[in-house]
Amino acid sequence: MFHRSAQTFVRYLLLTVALASLLLTMASAQSTSPPSQSETPPNQTTPPPPSDSSKDNPRQTGPKGGPPKTGSPPRTSLPPRTGSPNSSVITASRQPSLKGGHDAETNPGRTPHGSSDAGAIAAGALGAVAAGVFIHELYEHNKDNGSPEHLGHNGPEVPKQLDMGSFAIKGLVGPNWPVVLDFLIDSPGVVQIDITAADKRHYHVNIKNAPNYRAYAIFRLPPNFGSTTQAAVFQVQATAPVQAGTAGTSTTAPALRTYGIGAGEKAVGSVAIDQLTFQPPSIHPKAKEVATYGFHAHSAFDGVRAEFVFTTLSKNGDILVQQDQGEKTLSAIPEGERARGTWEGKGKAGEHMLQIRAWRGLENGGDWVVAWSPDIVDVVK
Repeated sequence: MFHRSAQTFVRYLLLTVALASLLLTMASAQSTSPPSQSETPPNQTTPPPPSDSSKDNPRQTGPKGGPPKTGSPPRTSLPPRTGSPNSSVITASRQPSLKGGHDAETNPGRTPHGSSDAGAIAAGALGAVAAGVFIHELYEHNKDNGSPEHLGHNGPEVPKQLDMGSFAIKGLVGPNWPVVLDFLIDSPGVVQIDITAADKRHYHVNIKNAPNYRAYAIFRLPPNFGSTTQAAVFQVQATAPVQAGTAGTSTTAPALRTYGIGAGEKAVGSVAIDQLTFQPPSIHPKAKEVATYGFHAHSAFDGVRAEFVFTTLSKNGDILVQQDQGEKTLSAIPEGERARGTWEGKGKAGEHMLQIRAWRGLENGGDWVVAWSPDIVDVVK
């Protein structure tokens, strides 16, 4: 009898120890688990709510759309991936640049005026159509337009006509590559990025940001997103928020302004081509007036193009961009370089943006960036 009591006591003691160990393991796992899809990653700054001034003019892209500048938050690493293996949900940030040692850019720039060219540009700038053409070229292994060698030599491909509310860019991509988008929306909504690779892999991202608040978002593709560097289509689109209790209906999509997009380790941190300047606000080419431009490169790039694109506003408030005659092929740029130049106002009359395409050759990784200036120069003829 005493022997049975001793056995019972030992079993009870072992059960108690096992239960305590299990509780400690569960507590430890909970404290170290990654944030859920609805949480803000710890190294991201949640955008503030929109200011009252944004309600006065929902299409305004101006200084009063953002909060006053505050002290610099600590430098951080890339955000952890959240969501399913083929998608993620992230929040845009204003953390200091991981490259270059300066605060994130907050200048929203000036919104272009409308023009008589807006309708024709909008008709030729359908993002879904451009994305479909690009994807077809990838799947057909088009050596002229869809191969990694072509993009490694000529850089990322931007459509000749582009609507920033919904557009597609063709560039290189690889497994575990970081991707960055620097942008602003003028009303509540979500920015979606869909990446479709030549091997038919697909990745989808929803990016949240407060209205009239320029910020950037960084995410990483899965480690199994292909086995090597390949061509891909990056489709960017602003979508309206779904209203609760309205059976799936939604409001109008916000106007989206993009300042930069890039992919690859050397292209990200925030955007590796930044601090774009384009001045003065207007020039008269007949009077021999010229515009000056500049930008900062956080990484070395083998190929660089400075392009001066016509810009206008669509009827629904989206920024439209059209390729013009002005383009300058620049020399390879080293890391940390501040590039400068002048533009004589060649091409059509009207407002223009500075567009910079920069890339590293395929043998150097294939990283790439496309950036647009917040400044606008009006060419008066």
